[in-house]
Amino acid sequence: MMKKLSVALFLWLAFLSPAWADQTVGPTNSIIRNKQGQLTGTGATAQIVPGVAGQSIYICGWHVTNTAASGTFQFSYGTGTTCTSGTNITPSFTVSNTAPSADHITAAWTNGGQGQTLCVNATVTTVVVMVFYSQF
Repeated sequence: MMKKLSVALFLWLAFLSPAWADQTVGPTNSIIRNKQGQLTGTGATAQIVPGVAGQSIYICGWHVTNTAASGTFQFSYGTGTTCTSGTNITPSFTVSNTAPSADHITAAWTNGGQGQTLCVNATVTTVVVMVFYSQF
């Protein structure tokens, strides 16, 4: 009986060990979205969220619709209203009047550098983009 109790106590203590707490994967504090930006397609790259010095934009998702048969959009970070010297952060997605594009979760999945602007390159003017983000 004492041996079974010792084994049970050992296992119980092993699972309460502080080492288990150190096994965190990813950030311990999720970034929750609290803002949204909107843009109607321009047929070119355009700013959807302006950059703020010392702050980064953390994207949590988007919802994009299109009234035309087909068009594409792509997100990028950069400087200025057209994301000069921008870095694409998504591939080019196709969106049509029968297939909107949506991808959003409550926690951020990407961010740009401090002061960078978030832009969307919509190839047609019939695309309407809503992006969910936090900025700090």
